[in-house]
Amino acid sequence: MTSPPASQNLINLVWLRNDLRLHDQPIFNTLAAQSNGPGLAVAFILPAYWQQPDRQGQTRLGLAKTRFLRACLIDLQRSLYDQNIRLNLLYGEPVELLRRWYAQQPFHLHTACAQAPEEAAWLEQIATFAPLSTYTTHTLFSAGQLAPLLNDADWPASYSAFSRWLDKYQRLADIATPLPPSLLRADPYEAPFRAAVQWPDHQLHQMPPWCGRVPVNTFHGGEDAGVRHLSRYLWRDNAIRHYKDSRNQLGGPGFASQLSPWLAWGALSVRKVWAEIVRWETNNQDHEHSGWLKKELLWREYFHWTLRIKGSALFQNPAPAAFDQQRWQAWCEARTGYPVIDAGLRELIHTGYSANRMRQWLASFFIHQLGLDWRLGARFFEQHLIDADVASNWGNWAYIAGCGQDPRGGRCFNLNKQLELYDPHLTHLQQWLPELSSVTLSQVQQHQSAGPTLSLWPAPLSLPAAT
Repeated sequence: MTSPPASQNLINLVWLRNDLRLHDQPIFNTLAAQSNGPGLAVAFILPAYWQQPDRQGQTRLGLAKTRFLRACLIDLQRSLYDQNIRLNLLYGEPVELLRRWYAQQPFHLHTACAQAPEEAAWLEQIATFAPLSTYTTHTLFSAGQLAPLLNDADWPASYSAFSRWLDKYQRLADIATPLPPSLLRADPYEAPFRAAVQWPDHQLHQMPPWCGRVPVNTFHGGEDAGVRHLSRYLWRDNAIRHYKDSRNQLGGPGFASQLSPWLAWGALSVRKVWAEIVRWETNNQDHEHSGWLKKELLWREYFHWTLRIKGSALFQNPAPAAFDQQRWQAWCEARTGYPVIDAGLRELIHTGYSANRMRQWLASFFIHQLGLDWRLGARFFEQHLIDADVASNWGNWAYIAGCGQDPRGGRCFNLNKQLELYDPHLTHLQQWLPELSSVTLSQVQQHQSAGPTLSLWPAPLSLPAAT
């Protein structure tokens, strides 16, 4: 990637994408170290196409996801305002907006390394008209630390192989200490034009009528909320002590770390999370449960670098021969007739979150029972999940479909068996389907396996023959 030469007349423009924070922010640390630096502008661009429905009616911004993102940006605005810096919120096509800005006020662009192929394409285009510096803001490791692996031939074919390489070369010891927040001293600049974000305000507090009587969402976006959640999970509640045992549950106090929403938007640095876990370990003898949480962070790392290396090839696996509109519509409305699935879909759409175990059930059902394209399911998750990290989301769907970085060829779950193992008292199911508050486990299992059907819930969809 080549960039035009820098000029002394350029301001510094920081383009934040999925790194919406001030702590452990190498971009701001670099700029703060400059003495008598030029003016500074900070921007977040909401791509217009995120709100434009595709052929199946999906967008990139469901209601819960929109709420969480807005809260992240409001929190960031306040933090920057305290340093006399304005956050410029822009809406449109990112490359064209930056090209227009550069024509009116030349800048040196500072932004995170590309994670997804579309981001790589943006940066490649921008580098043709503006000087550009990129930074590692979203991962535990830098490209330099993983350099021997970062090509298609040498990249590990499984997470296990990646983990063995890290152990062999002691790379975990190389994870950098998170950077402290920086004090920004620069003349603040604003965008030389208006391109205001068009938020769907009229929809933010509306839910579909089929969503039923459901609990209130408890996730709050923003760096401040993320840091407080991390502290509460590790130190106040000490919930990490049972992580290994509770991580496969469907809910409950502290059943999982639930750090992923803040990690996905970069409101919480993954290196800060890692460092806090290590600090917790120095004060506690039992590292078994904390080790499992660190393993999940390394899975996240593996998915990220897999996407960086494989690029768009990850999305190009064969699709089913036919698309079934009836099954797709039932899925979107959480009316598949399979209560365990419909409960999970209601939770996902209403809160933008579901437990990892439930996500696996949903993906398995979508792919192996409904017979729909796994990429369509991944886009559905991407629309609704407040923690929709493109690498982790698509990597996990590819894994369940059997076309990702795993030799086992996919995963297919028996819903009745899983329900008996993980929700035997129907606590989760009845929380999200209060219409079924009086049914038993046996009745739900019969309903889902061609037995007597429940009068208060739709009959199960007719599924395609297994292949």
